[in-house]
Amino acid sequence: MLMDRGVLVRWNDEKGFGFIQPEKNAAQDVFIHISVLKKMARKPIVGDSILFQTEVQNDGKRKAVIASIEGVAVVAASSAPRTDSHSHVQSRNENFNFNNKNKDKDKDKAHYHNPRKSSFNTIIPLLIIVAIVIFGFKQYQEFNEAPAIDEVPVLTNEDIQRMPMYESKVRTQTPATPRFQCEAGKTHCSHMSSCAEATFYIQHCPNTQMDGDNDGIPCERQWCS
Repeated sequence: MLMDRGVLVRWNDEKGFGFIQPEKNAAQDVFIHISVLKKMARKPIVGDSILFQTEVQNDGKRKAVIASIEGVAVVAASSAPRTDSHSHVQSRNENFNFNNKNKDKDKDKAHYHNPRKSSFNTIIPLLIIVAIVIFGFKQYQEFNEAPAIDEVPVLTNEDIQRMPMYESKVRTQTPATPRFQCEAGKTHCSHMSSCAEATFYIQHCPNTQMDGDNDGIPCERQWCS
């Protein structure tokens, strides 16, 4: 299945979710949760290019069900080479010990006279094994820091709509509509209910008689004092 591409435009690191603005069908942002990015080598940040697949929820909104950060390594994919490398070093160490045991007894005296070389050949494989174990342990810790899917709290559509970032997005995309409209016969201050309504009328409606001194401020004795 083809993956869509988009840009992560908002991200709440504390709660572990955000929104993707897709390259195609950009009219509706796509919801994304950290659980679909748990195998990535790092957490997402605003501006990341995201490859994703979506599903449509019951309310018609879309959310990402499979996703990856473009250009960022996948932790799970890097574990296999580490295992192979570890096995290879162990095999070398076992062969090394096996060969030492099968050497002729006549050579024991030569090893005794050159202890530095023998110690050096033994320490190198051990250091390699220790380094691989430490590296693997660090990767294991980073992998476990990502929250498990079972522990992720369930978010309802109402929770998402209450988010300040979601509300600001809705307000930005919704065109402003005028609060008032011109009505026949409403020309004096006594017909108004607020300074805002009176100001709207003198700016947009004909034949108003509410700004006697023509200073742009109507009903100065009643509403706009």
